[in-house]
Amino acid sequence: MVKRAPLRSKFGQVVALLLILTGCRQSAPATTIPHVYASADLPGWQKRAGKLWRQDTLFSGWSYQLGATGDTTFLGSYYLGKAEGSHRQWYSNHQLKEIRHYSNGWQEGEQRGWYESGKPTFIYQFKSDVYEGSRKEWYPNGQPAQDGHYHEGHEHGSQRMWYADGSLKVNYVARNGRNYGFTGVKNCVNVWDSIPVSH
Repeated sequence: MVKRAPLRSKFGQVVALLLILTGCRQSAPATTIPHVYASADLPGWQKRAGKLWRQDTLFSGWSYQLGATGDTTFLGSYYLGKAEGSHRQWYSNHQLKEIRHYSNGWQEGEQRGWYESGKPTFIYQFKSDVYEGSRKEWYPNGQPAQDGHYHEGHEHGSQRMWYADGSLKVNYVARNGRNYGFTGVKNCVNVWDSIPVSH
């Protein structure tokens, strides 16, 4: 009589095979930013064709800026002249002003901003440097100013805007390049154009 192998050993073989197969996949190497720090206030900086140069060399490292009190007001990383990773700005009261994320020089993922009070200014979603997903903005008093949706840099889906007092300014849906709903635009007609003129 042939002895059957226990179920757990076959399960173990399948798991081992899956681990071997997934372990063979190579992920894209992460960009390593050199540990070079240079003040944005020093001479020799140039922006050409969307790339940052330092003394005629594409900059790779960290650019920073200090405020009047010596506190950091900006810190951003670059690789071969292109913005890479997180870039941060601060107000003089140490409140974070904004965080923007970059990949190969393009804005990518969530971008966030705050007022000096700490209330949010904006939250944007980007893909390959264009709006992709939600776009939200607020007034300094905390009231929402805009809540829109985008696809490949164009309005797509529900779009709403408000005045600072909270009253609705626009409310429409964007679909295939057309807007449906309350756009806040009035079609003006010049009444003088409809009055016949006698000569």
